[in-house]
Amino acid sequence: MPIDQIYQNGEHYDLLFPESHATPHFWLACGRDYGDPILELACGTGRLAIPLAQQGARVTGIDLSVSMLAAAQRKAAAANVTLDLHLADMRDFDLGDRFALVLLANNALCHLHTVADFEACMAAVRRHLQPEGRFVIEVFVPNLQLLLTPPEERQLFALYDDPAGAGPILVTYSSWYDSATQIKHNTTYYQFPNHSDKVTGTLPMRMYFPQELDALLLYNGFAIEDKFGDAERHPFDATSTMQIFVLKAA
Repeated sequence: MPIDQIYQNGEHYDLLFPESHATPHFWLACGRDYGDPILELACGTGRLAIPLAQQGARVTGIDLSVSMLAAAQRKAAAANVTLDLHLADMRDFDLGDRFALVLLANNALCHLHTVADFEACMAAVRRHLQPEGRFVIEVFVPNLQLLLTPPEERQLFALYDDPAGAGPILVTYSSWYDSATQIKHNTTYYQFPNHSDKVTGTLPMRMYFPQELDALLLYNGFAIEDKFGDAERHPFDATSTMQIFVLKAA
């Protein structure tokens, strides 16, 4: 599971995806309702882990990016909370603990590209889940119009100021969709200040369609307690753009 340019610098990541609003109350409510300890897979720079820890929960996070974990550690220290962070692959980890709540948020499920990847991750979650624990997944509903975007079409991804003060950084991307593997292959292009060459990265993302994902979860040992279409807990239906699952081990 290679790390794209997007995930190689935690400071750049937080500017690339600015936190324009407070942590959705859905996640804080999960922490209150299901208790701790809490494990977040692909925890990144701590956007969910830190608010949950501020709420009093004992929070563990794993991620594949050293820089993202370092940013999470810095932000946690600034917030005066403690996170238990580990460099680990969500397909194969052993933390020697079991959790009341496991989170896989922010579309990180799309980094599981194959059925084997999915099965390995689900098995690892089951090993770490308490008998009455909950596993919560958040992932978007694939947008067919976006999947059919011509691969030669370059689109704006973000424009943000370099954290070192060098000036604006322009990020664009192009993509093509492989319907056989259900992977959307994204190529990212970073135009850094005072550099004529663009830095490119690749970001393949597996698309998970609703009925398929329901079946995969059931066949991998989970019972669907709830499925919502957004963080406001509206029931999932044909108008939903998100898939949010509350799962228990079957």
